[in-house]
Amino acid sequence: MPDDDAMDRLLRMALAAEIPELSPGFDARVLRRVRPRRLTPRGQAVLALYALVAAAASVWLMRDLPVAFIAAAVTACAGVAAATSAYGRRLVIDG
Repeated sequence: MPDDDAMDRLLRMALAAEIPELSPGFDARVLRRVRPRRLTPRGQAVLALYALVAAAASVWLMRDLPVAFIAAAVTACAGVAAATSAYGRRLVIDG
């Protein structure tokens, strides 16, 4: 029974204590930390340069292939890229 009395005292003290509150700027700080990061202009330029170099390398490497094969490969890769992008967005939104 002494444990019950101690628990009762502890509960009474906890219920009588002041309710803790978060600081007024807490929500803004949390939202700022979890906001998705955006690329800087320099990062966007690097990404664009990479895309151009990759496209030029692809064209050069596929120069001896038939046009129908190239069209089929581009179509298939575009579909895979679109599906992967949609799946990634769903993970970010649902996660």
